[in-house]
This record gives sequence, C-alpha cells and structure tokens, in this order.
Amino acid sequence: MRFTKEFKLECVRKYKAGERIDDPGGCKHHTFMDLVRRWARIYDALGEFGLEHKKPKRDWKAKLEMIRRVEKGESFRSVALSNGIQADLLSKWHKIYEERGVDGLKSSGKRGRPPKMPNKPKQANGPKTVDELERENEELRAENEYLKKLSALVQGRKGRQPKKK
Repeated sequence: MRFTKEFKLECVRKYKAGERIDDPGGCKHHTFMDLVRRWARIYDALGEFGLEHKKPKRDWKAKLEMIRRVEKGESFRSVALSNGIQADLLSKWHKIYEERGVDGLKSSGKRGRPPKMPNKPKQANGPKTVDELERENEELRAENEYLKKLSALVQGRKGRQPKKK
C-alpha cells in the first residue's frame, strides 16, 4: 500500500505528539505502527524529503560508499536510514557487490520486465540503391508466391473434409 507524503507527515506529527493514529485499513495495527515508527526515524534523519516517493537514483559510487560503511561495521539499518532507503535494498546492493563487484553495481540499474520481442534493427534513413530495391522486390515476390500456395493448400484441405452435422 502506498501512502502520500502528506499522510506520512500527519502520522509522524501525531506519533511525535503522542496522539492516536487511526489505521488506514488493509493491515494490522502493529504492522502499521511499525511503518509509522520507520517514517519517524526517516523524518528525523532526512526531514520531509525522506518521506517522498520519487527519490533520485543512486549511482554506483554512492552505492559503493554505503557498502563500504557497512563493511566498516555500521549496520545496514543505520546506513540505509541515513540515506533514506530501505535496509533490504542496501542488503541487495551488498549481495550484488559481493557476487559481481563494482561492475555489478554499475549494471544493476536495469529495472522492469524485459521486452517480449527483441527490437527490430533500424533501417538506414538514406535512399536505397538499385540492387537493394531489386533484392527487396525479389524477396517480396517469393513471399507472395509462398502465401498463395499456402492459401491454396489450406483451401484444398478444407474442401476435402466432411461437413459436420
């Protein structure tokens, strides 16, 4: 469930003032309160900026700096909190760094599902030569002949099949 920045700020304000916070529904009270406490820690460390959804992407150097802090003995949680990210994301970057090194951090920016079909090669924008046009014309004629024969074959098979009653 995603919450707006304004909602998070209101919850943090109520939490710090000791006021009652009504659950938004969809999760248990203690789970929601854990989330509010996390928002409060982020707010204390980074201010309102830490509660925004769209944070700038980290380059590999920033990721490496955070990983080095963890390797020196700081906890994942404290390093992540001071940078406004989730501890499990930092843990994921650390695992990638251990497996593939700095190159893994550089290439880990690809997100989302890969395309189902590969991209078609781009054609040259310039005019085609006479040879290229003739070759393309031959390919189109051959494709047209193939499709005509295939269509005739399919029509012939349909004519031989007995009709269903």
